[in-house]
Amino acid sequence: MIKKFFSTAFLAMALVYVAPAQTKQTPPPPGPAPKIELGKYEHFTLKNGLKVYVVENHKLPVVSMSLVLDRDPILEGDKAGYVQAAGQMMRTGTTNRTKDQFDEQVDFIGANLGFSSTGFNASSLKKHLPTLVELTTDALLNPKFTQEELDKIKKQMKANLAQSKDNPDAIASRTRNMVLYGKDHPYGEIMTEQTVDNFTLQDIQNYYNTYYKPNIGYLAVVGDVTPKEMKKLLNKSLKNWKKGEVKDVKYDLPKQPAQTQVVVVDRPSAVQSVLMLTNPIDLKPGAEDAVAATLMNNILGGGMDARLFKNLRETHGYTYGAYSGVTNDEILGRFSANASVRNAVTDSAVVEFMNELNKMRNQRVSAEELRDAKAYVMGSYGRGLENPATVAVYAINTARYGLPEDYYANYLKKVEAVTAEDVQRVAQKYIQPDKMYILAVGNAGEVADKLKKFDKDGNIEYYSTTGEKVDRAAMGVPAGLTAETVLNNHIKAIGGKANIDKLKDVTITSNATIQGMPLTFVHQQKGNDHFAIQVLMNNNPMQRVIINGDKGKMEAPMQGMNKELTPEELKTQKLESNMFPSLQYDKLGIKTKLTGMEKVDGKDAYAVEITLPNGQKSLHYFAKDSGLRLKEVNNLQGPQGVITQTKTYSDYKEVNGVKFPYVVETTIGPQVIKAEVKNIEVNKGLSDDTFKL
Repeated sequence: MIKKFFSTAFLAMALVYVAPAQTKQTPPPPGPAPKIELGKYEHFTLKNGLKVYVVENHKLPVVSMSLVLDRDPILEGDKAGYVQAAGQMMRTGTTNRTKDQFDEQVDFIGANLGFSSTGFNASSLKKHLPTLVELTTDALLNPKFTQEELDKIKKQMKANLAQSKDNPDAIASRTRNMVLYGKDHPYGEIMTEQTVDNFTLQDIQNYYNTYYKPNIGYLAVVGDVTPKEMKKLLNKSLKNWKKGEVKDVKYDLPKQPAQTQVVVVDRPSAVQSVLMLTNPIDLKPGAEDAVAATLMNNILGGGMDARLFKNLRETHGYTYGAYSGVTNDEILGRFSANASVRNAVTDSAVVEFMNELNKMRNQRVSAEELRDAKAYVMGSYGRGLENPATVAVYAINTARYGLPEDYYANYLKKVEAVTAEDVQRVAQKYIQPDKMYILAVGNAGEVADKLKKFDKDGNIEYYSTTGEKVDRAAMGVPAGLTAETVLNNHIKAIGGKANIDKLKDVTITSNATIQGMPLTFVHQQKGNDHFAIQVLMNNNPMQRVIINGDKGKMEAPMQGMNKELTPEELKTQKLESNMFPSLQYDKLGIKTKLTGMEKVDGKDAYAVEITLPNGQKSLHYFAKDSGLRLKEVNNLQGPQGVITQTKTYSDYKEVNGVKFPYVVETTIGPQVIKAEVKNIEVNKGLSDDTFKL
């Protein structure tokens, strides 16, 4: 996370507000807000420029330390991701200890120690504080960056990217940042698999050499320790941490749109849209308007008792929840309002969003709303002060952002002083319904035309899920091209029907890992009516699906499950198990429709909608140039609603005249399973006993 963001929405979102019971009595007027006694802390600066804030708390024999390096955001360009990786590399061993040795010593004292690109967090029992400081200092001053560890981190980063690739909320957040700030701004650039591949070990070293300097650091120490002993300990341990120049970087401020602009990211398989209405704001941490903006947002969209939630969920039933947020930032903040809604009501939901935004601007909030918002913010603030670490954070924020010394001590007075006129004023200043982006991540075919009315010129900007601007006209389907043609071209691309027909049986063995556990997949097919799919862990069967003609079953021995497939399940499973499903579409009564073109990992691809007899739909994407299948998206009904399953196919290789994908990556919610083919055998005379039920 880039360190400059400083959210004023956290107070409004931290806890769920509970509305008071209905009563006919008029509550007494609140008393004057007191000046808060934040608690004592001592501040000192080491010779190397490190600023230290110590808060004593002797209730428990525990000490925690938190370092923040106050640097400007970094534009990473075609190496986006290296800053994050640099933070992770700080915890992968030192010149004195291997990673395993380091981890073992941290665990031995029961400590917690984690690094990021802008500092660290560490804690332990007081009796182990000298050891904790020694370990932290070793990681801080003597990191050893190795290619082996960087490769591991890159692999994990790519896995996380794969998880977010088809996550509509993640897509919406990425696209929002990009349209607000632009790809050439640190807040708007996007990390991809390619940018992760681009950065090197030297980039990690350069980052450390440039930014890990004590003179831009703020260290908070909280717990069972005195300032005197902490100063002595730090002077000794950090004496070799040398100060250095860290240059300030200035970026051009992105411009607010001259008029409201509709932005759509097309996900043809989506059954609902993620809506986000947003505009940039100039609201810095501790600014005069910050407290009023917090109260305004609390009333508008800060929780389940706020206006947006009541309107879009309770009154209209468009969504499970609708919220808003105001983000303070030293460079440029933002206002955002968001909800996930059904495709059919996407435009209606935007109307209600606009109604509430304009109402907040045009009408003063009621005395009751303002009173409740103040009570909520004051209560949250008071509860936060129960944590001694809050005192240290406030002290550091005061120094970092140049706030008045009594800013936090007088915070409740500032809350109390806000009027309904102040709330309306900040709403008019920071919410711009006529100059904002209306972003929808969903099925463009169902929602785009309905959203045109919110753009003055009726124009819509389209983006891909990976952030590229899409020219919909240029991505149009050539005249006369049909789904049947695309599917026939795909069959030709993988070897042709004649070669496929020569494959009497096929066995594919693949390896994968899930949550660190090694898995083996064995997929066997004989003709178009016999299938066996096994998932093994350490050669022990975890799951098995067998189909033999018009019967089938699913087994999970470890769970004691042995289930016969229903006729409907059998049809679906046959299609799922078939290595060449498109050859069976006519026989199974499956309808196909060419819905358009999209970018899939930078490649132009035709999107073909597949509709089963039961109405279930999925989308298959075929490369325009090669005809190979690149991706498949299915919407599955789960306990918590619809779950999107995505499969990507790559690394095609020919076996007996037919091309098979040797890498299949399946994403279901947060889980990503990357299966890599180790062996393909054909025409081995598979016995019918293989498919015995």
